[in-house]
Amino acid sequence: MSVLLLATVVVLAAGGSGSGGEGVYRLVGLFGQMVALVRGNYVEEVSVDHLEMGAISGLVERADPGGMWIPAESHGAFEAAARRETPPFGLVLGKRSSYPFILEVIPGSPAATAGIQAGELIERIGEEPVRARPLWLSQILLDRAERVSGSVSLDVIDRALQGKRLVELTAQEIVVPGPVVELSGGVPVLRLWRLDEDTVAKARAALAPHSGAPALVVDLRGVAMGTPAAAANLAAVLAGGKIELMTVRRQGKGEAVRARGPVRAWQLVVCIDATTARAGEVAALALRSRGARLIGIETFGDTGRRQSVRASGGYLWLAEQWFADGSGEAILGSGVKPDELVRMRRDQDTILKRALELAVEAAPAQAA
Repeated sequence: MSVLLLATVVVLAAGGSGSGGEGVYRLVGLFGQMVALVRGNYVEEVSVDHLEMGAISGLVERADPGGMWIPAESHGAFEAAARRETPPFGLVLGKRSSYPFILEVIPGSPAATAGIQAGELIERIGEEPVRARPLWLSQILLDRAERVSGSVSLDVIDRALQGKRLVELTAQEIVVPGPVVELSGGVPVLRLWRLDEDTVAKARAALAPHSGAPALVVDLRGVAMGTPAAAANLAAVLAGGKIELMTVRRQGKGEAVRARGPVRAWQLVVCIDATTARAGEVAALALRSRGARLIGIETFGDTGRRQSVRASGGYLWLAEQWFADGSGEAILGSGVKPDELVRMRRDQDTILKRALELAVEAAPAQAA
């Protein structure tokens, strides 16, 4: 049975071989015993394939919360979906509490037009329930719906977990907007949606008229797309000085991401929450390293740099290295902690409100 072989592969790929082979054999034996007990005692007959999928997915996600095991017959479809420059219908997904979790909604996309917001959950895609199902399935379903039928219906659960609604999406061309700078109470607020080198260049230009401001608010909520290198370069533009972030690995030495820019005089206040993910989390770490104050709640918790590993019957998608905070704690499963915790409220944006308060306080401090 491939689940037993994969138990060994996952443990080794996750760096668990250091505890010796005895633990691996015990794990394999436990899987075999559990499968036999479930099949022999459950009221209805349980498919071995169904058990195998659940066991493998749980094992991989335990080793790497953002990891996946993808059956060979679905791997090509997943890779095609993962390689897309913009996600189908404008939805960037992670996984939280067994549901597909909406990390980012691209402005102007079908998802944004339909009122979907980052931080909401998806319960059903078309006719397929996706709760407690692997994330790759949701990504394939959305990709296929956009390319083949051009439309899809979703059951979406709101951010407060107080209601569910049916949302209809129709495919259209999606263009990721460039960064924007808006003034709020005289304080410049930078918002962006993808961390790439084009965004970095446009952010530099957009901020030029505000270079004399005493403070800048950077809103990294709902930011997941992009690369670590661009995240570091953005931090160099916003804060200046030397940026150096090291990845850590279970075995061996990690890699460095470096950038440098002219030092800025303004105070930086950064908004983060559970939808700050991946490249957005790297940007938060880089900005904090240059003195920025992070306001909000803990981020999503996924800075893993993954590779595909061929395994029995499919492919493992596991993090081989990831970024860590200043104390060396991995940002994988648990996120970047804010410097000041601010709880969200349904009726107002408390995180942005507090960030603006701190930015306004920075003006007299700079003058002094």
